[in-house]
Formats: sequence, structure tokens, C-alpha cells
Amino acid sequence: MGRVPVYQHSGSYAQEHNELEQYRASHKANIACKDAIETAIRDSYHSNCLGEDAGKQVVGQFGFDRVFYVLANTIRRKEWDGRFSYRNKEWANTVPVCADEDAWGGDKNRYFVVDAVNPGLTDLFINQVRREYLLTQPLTKQDIQAEAARLLRHLQSEREPNSPGGTQYMAQISPEFLIRASTKDHDRLFALLPYKSLTFSTLKDRKGIFAFIRKDEPRDQPLRLKLSERLKSAQQKLDAEARRSVPKQRETRQI
Repeated sequence: MGRVPVYQHSGSYAQEHNELEQYRASHKANIACKDAIETAIRDSYHSNCLGEDAGKQVVGQFGFDRVFYVLANTIRRKEWDGRFSYRNKEWANTVPVCADEDAWGGDKNRYFVVDAVNPGLTDLFINQVRREYLLTQPLTKQDIQAEAARLLRHLQSEREPNSPGGTQYMAQISPEFLIRASTKDHDRLFALLPYKSLTFSTLKDRKGIFAFIRKDEPRDQPLRLKLSERLKSAQQKLDAEARRSVPKQRETRQI
């Protein structure tokens, strides 16, 4: 059976539109999700540290939409609490959470507020889940440029060649970039870095992929931010030449 969709309206709206079944199922799932979050935080907290995988099981069970809905609702009801970061409070306001009052003016959303664990740990849990979601999203042009700029700073900040053999400068491509990157994203990253000797490669006995440049190549160069436009123009030129080189088919007349 698939996950219950998040119902984005109040109980009164559901009653007016004959959708009480969907509303009740979603409300019940919100409460179950809240309970699962609290359990995951309690089970993952050891030695004053929240386990890195605390949110994965909850997301796997309920999906990002519902987990975000419950967490955003929690922060909105605890806006005064300084143990939630300003960054997460801003994020919570971007997640639509429908107001839901009962017949006496009480807030039904109070039933799925994460409240049985320390808010500071809930804030760490939110950071984890938001990061997990980010890793599922395609890279943007700005993301690729930011990674290129980070690599450039690292390559330029080293005083001496830092490769194992001492013949090259190197910088590790971030694991987060590699998780999200397609083949085209790797090509775009490569094109932004200004070095002729640039290579991407692995290292024996070390995890990850690294950018390498020869130690004799000048490192004080800016990113090739306009290179993508030049490549696009060059590709368009090649495509036009290819089209011109295709022989035109002779017209035939039917007799």
C-alpha cells in the first residue's frame, strides 16, 4: 500500500467537500510520523551526539513531504524557542501548513508537534533531513559554480604541492557534489576550472575524487565563468557546419 498523501486543508474544509476520509487518514499519519521522529531521535542519541542516519528511516516510511509538514508545524508552534536555529525557522515558514481549528477554537495541529524530545536535538534532526532532501535534488548552475570556486580556493591556498608524490596540487571534490552530480555536471565543473593540466582522479587508499594540477602551472587564475557560453557557441557552430555538410536530397517528381 502506498503512502497516504498529505492533506493540505482543514477538517472543516474536508467536511464541506466530502473529504473527511482523506483528512482523517492524513491527520493520523501526521501523528504517527511525529511519534516516529521522537523514537528515531531517542534511539539515535548516544554520547551527546545524534546519529547521522536518524532521519533516513522516518523519511523512508513517511516520505519527505509528511516529515517536512510535521517538522515545520513543530517549529511554527515553538517560534519562541531559541534552541531552533534561525535558519530552520526561516525554512519552516516556506513549508505550507494549513491552520486546523476544532469546533471550540482549539488547534488540531498540536497533536503532531514533536514535543517529547529536546528541541535542540529536533533541530539537529531537521538539519539532517533537509540535507538528505538536498542530496536528492539536481545540481543548479549556481551549485556547480560554488563547487568550482571552493576547489579553486583550495588549490590556490596550498603553499606547496600536496599530492602524495609532491608533484601536484590537489583538492577533494565534495562528497555532496558527487552524490548529486550527473556526467554533464562533472563536465561543467571541469570546464569552469582554469587549468590546462587539470585532471579528476581517485587516490589509492583514500575515498573520493580529487582535482589535480601540475605544480609548475600558474595557479593564480580566475574561474572560466564565461566558458560555458563559449562552449555553447562553439557547439552551435559545429552543429551548423554538420548540417551544411549533409548532402541535400534530390527532389523527385511523381509522374
